[in-house]
Amino acid sequence: MDIFQFLTIEQWLAILRIGIGLWWIKSVLHKEYPKFVQTGMMGWTNALLDNHPVPAFAAVIRRIINFQPTIFPYLIVLGELAVGIGLTLGFLTPIAAIVALLLNFNYITVSGVRPKDITINECFRVDQGQNFVMIVAEIVIFFTGSWAVWSLDNLLGLF
Repeated sequence: MDIFQFLTIEQWLAILRIGIGLWWIKSVLHKEYPKFVQTGMMGWTNALLDNHPVPAFAAVIRRIINFQPTIFPYLIVLGELAVGIGLTLGFLTPIAAIVALLLNFNYITVSGVRPKDITINECFRVDQGQNFVMIVAEIVIFFTGSWAVWSLDNLLGLF
């Protein structure tokens, strides 16, 4: 079936998948790496967790990120990059979509809630629209088989 006599639904879904993948790659490219990996990411995340309105949730996340604090920022960057490449190229797309959903969900649950001390994150709602839009798109990508065209998954006969 084609929409507007231009592209098929599968091709539009591939465009959505590629666009979200490029958005993840852009997220990787805009980080200030020395600051992000040395102190920025961990300092900001710990400050958010210190002021999180759900202390039990904050304790779980803190335990996870502080297990290897020198490695965790790199894991975030590598996770975002893997998701971006996977979605853009359509490689292991369902796995990339699930990892993307988990990343966006975690970003919302850590930085998208009003902190007890508002000066820690005065813009706690600002970037969350982007996360919610990406979650919706990633759900569509996962459940519609957006890897059916223009993808390495299709080329390699995966999924």
